[in-house]
Amino acid sequence: MCRAHTAQIARWAQRLLGPDMDTDETVQDVLLTVSRRLGEFRGDAPITTWLFRITARVAANHRRAARRRRIWARLTRRIEETAAAEGPGPGTGLDEREAWQRFYRALDTLPEQHRQVLVLFELDQLGTVEIARTMGRPPATVRVWLHRARSQFVEAWQRVQKESGE
Repeated sequence: MCRAHTAQIARWAQRLLGPDMDTDETVQDVLLTVSRRLGEFRGDAPITTWLFRITARVAANHRRAARRRRIWARLTRRIEETAAAEGPGPGTGLDEREAWQRFYRALDTLPEQHRQVLVLFELDQLGTVEIARTMGRPPATVRVWLHRARSQFVEAWQRVQKESGE
């Protein structure tokens, strides 16, 4: 059943994601979701309607994840640029240390489980299922903590930046 629709799913994913995103990964996630939820398909509508809805949700999740990675990369790049702004010199080590201190000052405002999830996901690049296994929590809990951690971190980062005069 899925093999017959894989090309169509790939086209939808490519069009929903655009040229800069990995279509293959999205198609794979769609097919995994379909295989897990095939028993839930009631047949009230054509199978293509159901497949499109799954593809649209998975593509939206991938776009959101890419956006979060870009934001996180900008934050960490800003820290690195701040540390490297002076160039090599006697104050370079101090500037770098101060940049990382601001970063960790923002990170330290998070509750411990949120901090752990954010570090494992954003810095160690683990998926939510791996983090759930590592922390001994359900994946849904990890996803909620990650969502909250990101929001809290962005607010804390903006406060720390304001306090340091940047």
